[in-house]
Amino acid sequence: MIKRIYFLTSEIIPFAENYSLANFSKEIPIVFNERKFDFRLMMPKYHFISERRYILREVIRLREMDLKYRNVEIKASVKSAFIPNTKVQVYFLEHESFYSSVQPNALYQQEDDQIETFNSIRNGYFAASALITLNYLRWKPEVIILNDWQMSLIPLLIHSGLLNKEYFDGVKILQILHSKNPASVFSVSEYAEIGLNVTDSASIQDGKLDCVAAAFPYCDHVMISNGEENLIKKYQDDPVFKDLFTQNKKKVTTCNLKGGSPEEWQNIADEIIKAIERL
Repeated sequence: MIKRIYFLTSEIIPFAENYSLANFSKEIPIVFNERKFDFRLMMPKYHFISERRYILREVIRLREMDLKYRNVEIKASVKSAFIPNTKVQVYFLEHESFYSSVQPNALYQQEDDQIETFNSIRNGYFAASALITLNYLRWKPEVIILNDWQMSLIPLLIHSGLLNKEYFDGVKILQILHSKNPASVFSVSEYAEIGLNVTDSASIQDGKLDCVAAAFPYCDHVMISNGEENLIKKYQDDPVFKDLFTQNKKKVTTCNLKGGSPEEWQNIADEIIKAIERL
């Protein structure tokens, strides 16, 4: 049975919350932690997250990790804390520029004249750093869970040749989608800025590519979380995703999340485990 899971997300209650993703990112790790999985969890360290309030601590082996990003040698650092009133540890990825201007109620807002606020650039940094962190942890997951569109650059980086691809041999990728957001569409030049060549993708439209569509061929499974809105229909109404989902029916499943009761979170965890064990 699979036990080592790397869970990557952009928001978790109470540290940051813009939509239902944050609650999912809190409740599902609690369930897996209770079930004794080796479950590692990471999110960005936004400037508004109080280190004193949440008792963030340095992780010595994850301080100043060597990372090459956008052809520049940089140092990536990670701190850790626990989700309050739980035993679930969270790793927080730092960056003095990428997360310094982010507003609590507008995590994905970007300025047209400021490339460091671009979702593509910030998410690319998170993706590269989250993957490099595994080397420093000396820990190899069996499954990486990409929690919504913000994490979609991770499988692209794994297959790009920019990192040690052999390290990720045998690692399965499960993407869980919680929203369909126009912010997930990046220009081809933005991918190139990160070092990713996506020009062969059949999903490019008018020089732009949805990062979820770009990641789809490299994900082993995609699970769509249907809450109050019919998210699967939103994706199927998009011609790009209609084609992808039609051609790969066995690769896409849905799970229904309505009230968020303790029993429902247990059921969602069961669905995730079933999807993982079929990979």
